Amino acid sequence: MHVAHTLAFDPDFDDTAWTEAWRHVPLVLVPPGVHPSGYRVVRRTMQAADICGRRYLLPAPFDCRLLYDPQGRLWMSNTPQELLMMYNNARRSRGRVLIGGLGLGLYPQFAAIVGEERIAGFHVIERSAVVQAITQPVLNRVLPAPLTVTLGDIAAYLAGPPAWRYDTIFLDTWDTLDAAQLPAINRLRDQARRHLAPGGRVLLWGYRWMVRLFEDACRQVLAVDPSERGAWLAARAADSPQALPLLTPVVERFAGDPAKDVDAALAWCREHIVQTAAPA
Repeated sequence: MHVAHTLAFDPDFDDTAWTEAWRHVPLVLVPPGVHPSGYRVVRRTMQAADICGRRYLLPAPFDCRLLYDPQGRLWMSNTPQELLMMYNNARRSRGRVLIGGLGLGLYPQFAAIVGEERIAGFHVIERSAVVQAITQPVLNRVLPAPLTVTLGDIAAYLAGPPAWRYDTIFLDTWDTLDAAQLPAINRLRDQARRHLAPGGRVLLWGYRWMVRLFEDACRQVLAVDPSERGAWLAARAADSPQALPLLTPVVERFAGDPAKDVDAALAWCREHIVQTAAPA
């Protein structure tokens, strides 16, 4: 059991757990158009979507927004998978909420409607004035709770002394769900816990998904003969150099051990990756 984390953070909470309830929550989407900076919001409709590794046919055309930067690179979107995960996190939200980034305004709307308890107010640390200009006007119109947006870096904010105490802190500032990011995310989590009110909680987008990816990598390592694990890991380091420092402790922990009890070994691996935080 992850006793050290149960009060403020639950590493076993899975925001990819399937529910169709997200489809029935009315959201107001940012309008399509071109911002003076060159960023573009594009509207598209979808008939099918990949959601957490599975292909779904949608019962009705899905209205999607995609934000592109001036170079034409996709920056963020409100795909069905995004909505599912935001919905699940919102269901666990309550009280005064701190958010790392405005995004396209999905999570605050969900939290205001389906939150575990009444939302007293939102405080968003947003690094981009463009995103603020695109998203905040929509949220100002539709949120029933007060919204404060501060331009800045959420990591720097969390590293500083607590100015407020929050009942919920929701972070999703990483671009991809990559297990190699877990130590850096764990550092943010540990810093965020200092800003919580008593009984508050930290929610991290896609955390359990990334832990599962790490477990899958550990399962592959443990399936290799103990005498060959070091060479196996080194051969793959060229393709994924970030995996080497994460998996080396696993190889060392089970050196000479064929790991016949795979479940017990994976439990150790889970605890290892949940506790491993990158240095500040």
